[in-house]
Amino acid sequence: MTEPVLQPLRSSRAARSTGAGGARLRPRQTTSVRGASLLTGALGFFSFIPYPALAVGSRTAVQFGNVLALLMVPSLLFVAWRRRPFWIYVALLAPLCLSTLHVGLAGVGDVSLSLKAVSVWIVFSLTTVTVQLYAPRFAAELLTGMAAATVLHAGVGFLQLYSFSRGEFPLAWLYVNPAFLSVQENADVIARYTRRPFGLFPEPSAMSSSLAPWVIFWAAYLCGVVRLKREPAPWQRKLFGAAATGGVGLMIISQSGHTAVALLALIPFTFIWFVRLKATARSYVAIVAVFAVLLPVVLWLATSSLSNRIGNSPLGNSSWEDRSASMRIGLELFEDGGLATMIFGMGPGLSAPAIQRYAGLDAVWSIVLPYVYETGLLGAMVLCWIGAYLLWTWASVRYDPTFAAVFGVWLVGITLTTSYTDLLPLWITLAWLTVWPDVCQPAAPRRLVQWKQTLPSSPDKT
Repeated sequence: MTEPVLQPLRSSRAARSTGAGGARLRPRQTTSVRGASLLTGALGFFSFIPYPALAVGSRTAVQFGNVLALLMVPSLLFVAWRRRPFWIYVALLAPLCLSTLHVGLAGVGDVSLSLKAVSVWIVFSLTTVTVQLYAPRFAAELLTGMAAATVLHAGVGFLQLYSFSRGEFPLAWLYVNPAFLSVQENADVIARYTRRPFGLFPEPSAMSSSLAPWVIFWAAYLCGVVRLKREPAPWQRKLFGAAATGGVGLMIISQSGHTAVALLALIPFTFIWFVRLKATARSYVAIVAVFAVLLPVVLWLATSSLSNRIGNSPLGNSSWEDRSASMRIGLELFEDGGLATMIFGMGPGLSAPAIQRYAGLDAVWSIVLPYVYETGLLGAMVLCWIGAYLLWTWASVRYDPTFAAVFGVWLVGITLTTSYTDLLPLWITLAWLTVWPDVCQPAAPRRLVQWKQTLPSSPDKT
C-alpha cells in the first residue's frame, strides 16, 4: 500500500479533485468542494464591485458581496474556533454595542442612529469572518475573483478617462448605492471639472484604498517575493499580472494621494526581483524592459498626475486640508465630551452629525479615527489588541516584507484616505492578513534553495 504524496497542489483543478495529502475525494465531496470554490471566487469578484446595490433605507444598501458572505458564513458553525482569528469580528462589535447602550441609558444622543450604525458594522464586517473561513483552502479562487474585478475597474477607469475628455460620464446608470456619495447626482461635475477616473467605486480615494493592498500583493507574488501555499494555474498568474498592471494604471490616472504610498511600497519589490533573477539572456531583456522603459514611464506618469494634487495647484490640496481638518475637529469634539465620552465614546454614527453641526464637514475622513471617537477607550483597546495580533502574525511569518507592505498601505487607507466602512475590499484585506500564515509563505531566494538541495541528507537513525 503506497502513501499519498505530500506536495503542494499545482492548480485549482487539482485542489478540487483531491483532499489533504493528495487523497482522492468522493463524487459528493468533489461537488461540494467545487461549489465552495465557485462561491469563494464569486465572493472575491462581487466584494470588489460595490455597484449596483439594493437600497435599504435612504443611506444604506446591501451589496452582492454581502449576500454571498451571509450565504457562506453558516459553515462557521461546523468548525472549531480555537486558534482561529474569528474573535476579531466579535471584538470589533463589542465596543460599538457598549457605546450604543451608553447612548441609550445616558440619553446623550440619538440611539436609533447608533443602532443603525451598529447594524451596518455587523453586516459588512461579517465579510472578514467569511474570508477567514474560506481563504485558507480557496486562496487562489478568492484572488482570481478579485483580480477579475480589478481588471474590470481598470477598463471602466480608462473608459472614464476618454469620456471625461468629452465632458461625458459613461455607465452612470450602474452607480446605484445610497451608502456612498451619489455619483449620479454629481456625474456632470465629475465629467466636466473633476475628471479623475475611479472605476466602479464611489470616488478615487475609495478605489485606491481598496485596490492598493492587492496590487502590491500581486506584484510581490509575480516578483517572487511571496508565494501561495497552493500554487495558482498559469492563466491565473497572467490574470494577476493584468490586475496589478491595470490597478497601478488606474490609481495613477485617478490622481489619488494614496497612490504615492502604494508606489513607494512597490519599488522595493522591483529591486528584490532584480537581485533574485538568474543571469540569462531572457533575464537581460526583462531587466532592460523594466528599468529602462516601464519603471521610468510609471514614475513619470505618477509624478505628472500627482503634481496636480499635492503640488502648487490652487485646488491641489483642498481635499487633504478638509481631511486633516475633519480629523482635528473630531478629536476636539471627542476631548470636550467629558469622562464618560472618553470611556464609551460619542456613540456609533454620532460623530458625523456632530462635525456637520460644528464645522459643516460631511464626516471624519477616516475609518479608524471615527471608530475611536465613537467607542472611546474601549474601542482603542480593541484596536491595539488587533494590532498586536497582526504584529505577532507578521513575526510568525519571519517578518515577510510583503505582509509589511500590504499592512502598511491598508492601514494608511483606512486611517487617512477613506471613511467608507461599506467597502468590502477593506474587510477582505483585514481577513487575509489574519490568515496569512495559512495561505502564504515567503519565497526563498533561488540560490539558497539550490544550495540546500546540494547538501547531503542526514542518515536515518536506527
